[in-house]
Amino acid sequence: MEEKNFEGLTYLVSYPEGFSEEKKYPLLVFLHGVGARIPSTTKLHKYPSLHYITARQNERGFVLIAPHCPAGNWMEYMAPLIRFVDHFRNLSFVDQKRVYLTGNSMGGYGTWALAGLRQKWFASAMPLCGGGTPGLAKEIGNLPIRAFHGLSDQRVDPIESLQMAKAVNVCGGHAELILLPSLPHNIWRAVYDNDENYDWLFSFTNERESVSDNGNGESIIK
Repeated sequence: MEEKNFEGLTYLVSYPEGFSEEKKYPLLVFLHGVGARIPSTTKLHKYPSLHYITARQNERGFVLIAPHCPAGNWMEYMAPLIRFVDHFRNLSFVDQKRVYLTGNSMGGYGTWALAGLRQKWFASAMPLCGGGTPGLAKEIGNLPIRAFHGLSDQRVDPIESLQMAKAVNVCGGHAELILLPSLPHNIWRAVYDNDENYDWLFSFTNERESVSDNGNGESIIK
């Protein structure tokens, strides 16, 4: 994966074989957990979830971006993260109707949050063993969500995912929660090494009205 920088936000990017800027590709945004939360990207380059995801990249033909959170959490980096994702999804080779979002643990929290703040950008989202603010559920709207959580998780209580999925559905949304009975917090392989989850994730296209930021904290309908 190539390491690059956007306005001070370091990120990794990986392209499928035969990549050409003259073509259109799905874009997958991945948010890592605390295991890669150090000042350098050393651990992000070796992150297990990225290994499982990139193993499907050539077959599925998507571009993968993995921004780096060096400290704190994704909510503290949400403003630059939003600008970064907006920049990347507007690149000429990205199919804006096929932009997808996923993340595990701290990145699961980030996935729920970004889905609520910019739900019209994404075709579907897949948060793993995270949680969020149920009050944000209304903003997630009809974005298809498939969440995962290990029932034996001792780090993040599965009730976190349950509360978010329930809140989204109460608001008329479409959130599915898959609980993995025998697994603890670390469910990366069970989810990201399962082709059925990629079938689900990439089965959606985004027909909702697209919104971009103009750099001043305001939104522009496109």
